[in-house]
Amino acid sequence: MNKQASTAMWTAGAVAAALLLGACGSGDDSQDEIKGAGDSKPSKSAPASKSSAPSESEDSEIKLAKDAKNVFEDAKTDDPKKREVLADNQRRINSIDRVITTRKDTALVKKYSKGESLIAANKYILDAIKENQGWAGVTRYYNQKVELKSDTFAEVSFCADESKAKNKDLKSGELAPNNGGDLNYIFSELIVERNKDGVWQAMSGSETAKAEKCMD
Repeated sequence: MNKQASTAMWTAGAVAAALLLGACGSGDDSQDEIKGAGDSKPSKSAPASKSSAPSESEDSEIKLAKDAKNVFEDAKTDDPKKREVLADNQRRINSIDRVITTRKDTALVKKYSKGESLIAANKYILDAIKENQGWAGVTRYYNQKVELKSDTFAEVSFCADESKAKNKDLKSGELAPNNGGDLNYIFSELIVERNKDGVWQAMSGSETAKAEKCMD
């Protein structure tokens, strides 16, 4: 299981997996957990959607397991709309990794992803459950860029360095060695859309491992 496969496994063949995950827990359940994924306690309620754009702090504290961390380097842009797009993409990544590392708050995944992106995220989560895997360590995100296409559409690109992250057996706690080498450097591109609640949701995208542009 690739740690961040969810960022670009945009395959329609994952529809069945998406439907299966939907049956695991309602998106309206504020204590949403995946059934059969362990005996962890229910989490606090996910923030409710608002009619206006989310503030910089909303969902900013989406927490992963204590031994897992995503680090996002500053994108160096003063454009407030671009910063909104980047902030929601960071929340999207953290929402997926919260489920992967804690098996909690599946509703947050649907908040920041839809369409092919949501299908891919659901498949990634279900594969992790099947293999009883999470991850631990640090993943670094950098070279984050946004191209605004309109008031409601944008393209996001970024690099990820997974060299300091390892797959984790959630039952035994054992960490697998990271032997990925240059495959740990991943370039992702996403199409995102601003919904009526002001959230920029990932719709589709692509991913390239062993990306030279991310090895600078």
